[in-house]
Amino acid sequence: MELLFISGMSGAGKSVAMDILEDLNYYCVDNMPLKLIPTFFFFF
Repeated sequence: MELLFISGMSGAGKSVAMDILEDLNYYCVDNMPLKLIPTFFFFF
């Protein structure tokens, strides 16, 4: 399993990158609090 973080400033194209990753069958979550990342990662 791979975990990929996309970050950047407003208007940097994060939503476009997420759309492309979703087309490549990645599961994407936007605006996840840092405390929930371990729970999310171990869920899969």
